Amino acid sequence: MNSLKGFFLHNLAAKIVAFLAAFVLWVFVMNDQNPATESGFSVPLTVLNSPNEARVTQSAESVRVKLRAPRSVLASANADEVHAFVDLAGLEPGTHPLHVQTVIPQGMEIVSVTPETVKFTIDPVVQKRMPIRLVRTGAPPAGLTVAAIEPDTRMVTIVGPQSVINTVSEVTGTVAVPNNASGDVDIDVALSAVDENGEPMDAVRVVPKLIVAHVSFARSLSRKVVDVKPTIEGSVASDYTLADIRVEPSRVELAGTSRALDAVTTLSTEPIPVVGLTETTTQTVSLVLPEGVTVTNKMVVVQVIIKKR
Repeated sequence: MNSLKGFFLHNLAAKIVAFLAAFVLWVFVMNDQNPATESGFSVPLTVLNSPNEARVTQSAESVRVKLRAPRSVLASANADEVHAFVDLAGLEPGTHPLHVQTVIPQGMEIVSVTPETVKFTIDPVVQKRMPIRLVRTGAPPAGLTVAAIEPDTRMVTIVGPQSVINTVSEVTGTVAVPNNASGDVDIDVALSAVDENGEPMDAVRVVPKLIVAHVSFARSLSRKVVDVKPTIEGSVASDYTLADIRVEPSRVELAGTSRALDAVTTLSTEPIPVVGLTETTTQTVSLVLPEGVTVTNKMVVVQVIIKKR
């Protein structure tokens, strides 16, 4: 026992120096043979707890994750082992810059994540009731004129992201009048929401999407186009003024006997009450038709623009 103890204690300082030198040499050799290197991975961004009743948009679909590790570790790494995610739990509607979180394999360290934050916009899905406007195309059969077009519903619901719904100008449908009809017909009409330029808005759903328009014909009738004159009833609230009245369509085509049409110069709407109003309003109202006169679409949309004095 004493001899073994003496063996370890003999030239102890020299032995310690030799051990440290060997260790440093081993570290040097290992680093030289298996140095730390960096590598980047393109990683899809996973979104957690995305709200159901909302449209979610993001500024980036993926991020670039740069990692550092010994060469042998990186060589065996798989991109599927690197994950990037954000959590939308508890976020209110609006735009939010969110920090990207990562999960990486053991033995690696993160050098950078690009981008570090991603902007997410949460746009709630809403509904809105709107009147429809029918546009007639095609010519009726010879000897007939279109007396009226009556849709089976005049109001529909539009559904979509709130920011998009706010830009819907109107809901329209095209009634293609057949030129070979022998009598009144029912026509399927597809509806679409359009913007102020008349362009369809794919992000908006119209319910119902398809309606039926009843097209009735009349014989030996003349036609005449006249202006629509809105009938306003009452006065707006004090300190407010009725700045303008807009009608869509502003002119309509009438059908009837020559004698009946000669007596019509303008076509009035049903009374539109504005008593006590303080803000702009839009209403769908019916036209008042004289006896012996018909119109393709009896309904018009009237916008009453009210401003503070």
